[in-house]
Amino acid sequence: MTDNTMTAVEALLAFARRAVDAEAAQALVDEATRELTGRTVVRPDQPLKPLRFVLRRRRDVSGISGLGDVADGVLWPDGTANVRWRGEHPSAVFWDRGRVSVEFIHGHQGATEVEFIDHDGEPVAVPTPAGVGGTSTAAPLVVRRVLEHALKKPVPCPKCTRTATCRCIADRTEARVDVVLGALAPWLNSGTGEAA
Repeated sequence: MTDNTMTAVEALLAFARRAVDAEAAQALVDEATRELTGRTVVRPDQPLKPLRFVLRRRRDVSGISGLGDVADGVLWPDGTANVRWRGEHPSAVFWDRGRVSVEFIHGHQGATEVEFIDHDGEPVAVPTPAGVGGTSTAAPLVVRRVLEHALKKPVPCPKCTRTATCRCIADRTEARVDVVLGALAPWLNSGTGEAA
């Protein structure tokens, strides 16, 4: 005799398939997973890559880790993150809620920032030739990569607030504009063409 007990996820998927097509049912389960765990379900056919970052400390609140790049990290495609501390006594920690947890625990109200090295798997600090008059063209490349990353970031539906595909057929343009402006804010506020 076999045990036919379904997991909660399997039961939700079976229930959802009675009302909608298989793709919409899977999207519902994926969204429920994201809401409950803080992680995104990553399928083998999705071309997502981990993104590297550093924790850059501008003010040492604890007096222990010092200033500058105090830790290296990876934001995994499912939204989880891990951080490896630099220094004489290194350690590593994993955060299921990813960047949100890293900033909440280690950000010290803005004293430490998450600075991404990669955006969608592409290194940002790509060597570029000098521009006209000897000025560097690196800042526009960085802005371009930040903008590309912002354009691919999921935004919530204004009707149902889901970031995954939904049936609302609502325009997400306003949310997309907010994400893009948020990503470009450091360059817009500095007035020098470089991040503040």
